[in-house]
Amino acid sequence: MRILFAAAMAALMCSTAVPAAAQLNDPVVAHPDPESLFTSPDPKLHRNKQAALNIIKVLLEANQWDRASEFLTDRYIQHNPLAASGLDAVIHYFTQVAKAKPTPVLERTQRPIVAVQAEGDFVTVLFVQTLPVPGKPDQTYTTTWFDTWRFVDGKADEHWDPATLPQPRPQAAAADTATSQLADRAAIDRLMWDYVRAADTTDADRYASVFTEDGSFNSIKGREALHKFIADLDADQDKRRADGTLTGDMRHFMTNQNVEFVSPDHARVRYYWQTVFGGADRANPPRMAAAGTGVDDVVRVGGRWLIQSRNVAPTNE
Repeated sequence: MRILFAAAMAALMCSTAVPAAAQLNDPVVAHPDPESLFTSPDPKLHRNKQAALNIIKVLLEANQWDRASEFLTDRYIQHNPLAASGLDAVIHYFTQVAKAKPTPVLERTQRPIVAVQAEGDFVTVLFVQTLPVPGKPDQTYTTTWFDTWRFVDGKADEHWDPATLPQPRPQAAAADTATSQLADRAAIDRLMWDYVRAADTTDADRYASVFTEDGSFNSIKGREALHKFIADLDADQDKRRADGTLTGDMRHFMTNQNVEFVSPDHARVRYYWQTVFGGADRANPPRMAAAGTGVDDVVRVGGRWLIQSRNVAPTNE
């Protein structure tokens, strides 16, 4: 969204009520006659101060954004992470997005203003900011907000304030993490399926592609060595089938799989495994060739989950 003073609006609309006992230092107190702060015997400083006062009263308080060009330049530069620059962006946000309704300009500003300083082309206005005490929403404390404008020929051309990007709510962050991990678990499940199908079909290209460049299967390390491992296995199985010492297809089973995220881009997969031959019909019943426990480390590389290491004979599991 195109925002001018999104953070400032929230801060400056705050109450000036006396803060609760949680205030650790002297409370910030508004000036009793803020209008008097926007004057100066210097003609240029007086004009700039009055322009700042009109920005507050006419635009921010009365929402008369049809008059924005009286007080802001066309390029009006923002230095606020929540706000877009330019006069058109300002008007668009308040009239089309925020749907601000214009009201009469009041004789005196409603803002809790502490002080106004002007020097050269700059005017800085300090405001009371009242915030809830973290973890104690029924208590408040006061601190200070500021807006600084640089004026060109009586119009604000540049603006600064202390706005920051909002922190995500803990619940929202946790929900985002849970949702992301669900997608990652599905991708890791698919990775494990791609692995066993590549092994069972002795597809060397597909098998090597599910590992990282330096990935390993037990002591076999690197895609080139992994590719050769499956290519040799395929040739050996063809030879054994030809001489009748091997019958039935090879199938790997991974069960009781558990995925533990070590970091957002690193997970550890624990499982039981079995290697079985045959089983397609009664004449060729399944024969278990091997079984064991496995621990794999999988990592995200370029947005894709890959096997970094596969250990089917761990000593500490």
